[in-house]
Amino acid sequence: MAALLALLPAAGHDQMWLLYAARLMLHGAPLYGSQVFETNPPLIVWLSTVPSALSSLTSIPDTTLGKCFVVALEVGIAALCLRLLRIARPTLTPAAGYALAFAYVVAVAVMPARDFGQRDHFLALFLLPYLFAAALRFEARPVPRTLAFLIGTLALLGVVLKPHQLLVVISVEAFLLLAPAPRLQRIVRSEMQAMLVAGLLFLAAIRQFAPLYWSVIVPIERDTYWAYGQRTHLELFGDAIQLHLLAVACIALAVSLGWRSTSAIARTLLVAGLAATLAFHLQGTGWYYHQLPALIFLSLAFALLLLDLGDRRHGTFPRWTPVAAAGLALLALTLTTHFMNYPFTDARSFPVDTPAPVLFANLPHGAAVLTLSPTVDDTIQPIFKYHLTLGERYPALLMMPALLRSEDPQTPADRKPHITPARLAELDRLQHQFMVEDLERWHPALILVQRCQDPAVHCQVLEDRHDDLLAFFTRDPAFAAIFAHYHYEQRSGPYDAYTLTH
Repeated sequence: MAALLALLPAAGHDQMWLLYAARLMLHGAPLYGSQVFETNPPLIVWLSTVPSALSSLTSIPDTTLGKCFVVALEVGIAALCLRLLRIARPTLTPAAGYALAFAYVVAVAVMPARDFGQRDHFLALFLLPYLFAAALRFEARPVPRTLAFLIGTLALLGVVLKPHQLLVVISVEAFLLLAPAPRLQRIVRSEMQAMLVAGLLFLAAIRQFAPLYWSVIVPIERDTYWAYGQRTHLELFGDAIQLHLLAVACIALAVSLGWRSTSAIARTLLVAGLAATLAFHLQGTGWYYHQLPALIFLSLAFALLLLDLGDRRHGTFPRWTPVAAAGLALLALTLTTHFMNYPFTDARSFPVDTPAPVLFANLPHGAAVLTLSPTVDDTIQPIFKYHLTLGERYPALLMMPALLRSEDPQTPADRKPHITPARLAELDRLQHQFMVEDLERWHPALILVQRCQDPAVHCQVLEDRHDDLLAFFTRDPAFAAIFAHYHYEQRSGPYDAYTLTH
């Protein structure tokens, strides 16, 4: 299932974009500049340079190398967590080890599916050793000092990928304060020292190699990201039913076993999973990959709670267990293949049909394409499939949702933060300026415009609206003058295609 859902299909749109951004950066484009306008802290792009650089040396696709990089990381994290687990459970049986290996593969390789290698996936992997080490500290068990420094550094890398997930670390540290061991010893420990040092080095690296992050990206994110997190808590429950059912199941099992009689590792993972669930609600988008940290932590907590239950009942596996397990595995594989309608062909990695392939049929390799759309999927995936050039600095209209909602008097006041008219005008100017600069830099051969004004078209983040994106940009005389050199070519699905007049 992991191979069919995560390894063989195409990489996700965000992963593709980050690899593309890493390519540009390796060729000298400054991060957060006029060619690469990434919105996340720089670590994820720096990590993406590893497969990108190897791809340029080996001619192996960077998407393939990126997935290999994640698999290698998962194996390394598994080995590290197993070492910590053997300290906590020195009598771990082979059967229990196999059960946890199964749970680990499901949690970190099956559940991510298309989001294999997303930032949230990396975050969960980087934090796992920290959670296991925290459980050992709760029981006053030793963690080798060198190992503790590595664990703390990995945890810091995870947190800086998604800073709001710092809530997980805060919650786990609060949980540790309940332990009977001396509090000062738990607070001033090697993992926390490593996190502090690594954090300072990371801030210094941003100052040295990506100074525009603080001066440009953070202010824009502060004033515009609210338009992406419009989901209410009730809507988020509906978006993540499986996550909340898993949380309830974990809590119910922990309570039935007796909270204090469960293993410290199970309790630590449960605390982390609940904190990550709260972080998911804070982000407010409802997107599946934002659930991944909570899903991974809670899944592993549930597996460890089941082991606690087995230990209490001194249960053994019946002889027919391997046959049943093999049968279930075969059934899962068959159902996955059937419902994915998986194509065992060379083109299996790119099932791109939106925008329609006909729109790119006559474009030469390397031709620049610009897409007016808030949807990253439709912008970046065709670039990879047809070997084209992205004719814009970011594969979505980042500031557009906030601008449109702020300008609309019908948007409820509680759904938008207070932005001064001067700041709103500045953001509007920047959005138009960026688009004009992109047109002048890349001279795209094809411009695709998503018809968000069409009631039949639901644009991402703007599903409840019907905005004319082209009208928004043509009100800028500079854009209108450049766009006058393009003529309408055809309509396909939700997009109108315009090509450059020669």
